[in-house]
Amino acid sequence: MRHVASALLMSALAMGVTGCQSPFGGPAAGAPAAGEEARHGRVPRAASLDEKSGRGALWVGDAVDVDGRRFGEHLRVSVVGQVDPAVTADSVGSAASADTDVTAGTRRLAVDVAVVNTGGRPYDASRAGAWAVDEKGRRHRPVASAPLTTGRILKGNIIPAGEQAQGWLVFEVPEKTRIVRLQLALENRSLDWQLSFPPSR
Repeated sequence: MRHVASALLMSALAMGVTGCQSPFGGPAAGAPAAGEEARHGRVPRAASLDEKSGRGALWVGDAVDVDGRRFGEHLRVSVVGQVDPAVTADSVGSAASADTDVTAGTRRLAVDVAVVNTGGRPYDASRAGAWAVDEKGRRHRPVASAPLTTGRILKGNIIPAGEQAQGWLVFEVPEKTRIVRLQLALENRSLDWQLSFPPSR
């Protein structure tokens, strides 16, 4: 396993945040009260990063430590799963063959993200930004979604100290687009988890 490394904290690079916005800059329907979605869980080990540049090859299953701008702010962020296509639970068994909320000519995919607050104070995850990046370098923001067949959506902004928030970030992309990585925005850099979503056939 890789050794623990640190990176600078995520800054507010996403759009303005409201009470119904999910962590990492994506809107979420019916976001819960602070801490409602936080869950206890085993803290994953962090991946190695180049300490000067903050860069390294991160893959699904890898975690990275993130240090905040304020004293006592520490996170461990990991990507633990991916699914393509992403199917909402309420569409299963319906007459429609696909989700009715999906825009024509697009598909939805999702990435399962876990955020563990390893620090000593609550953390406001709305300060982060996330994008699915395609092979042409275009970035796609998370979209609002109902719970998926694979689990619930990542919701809530405030993660209490010692707690974990985990859920799916959903992205809507053109049908033939190949998504190659998940990018999390940091204060003056970014961290990229390599993904392997194939284009639709």
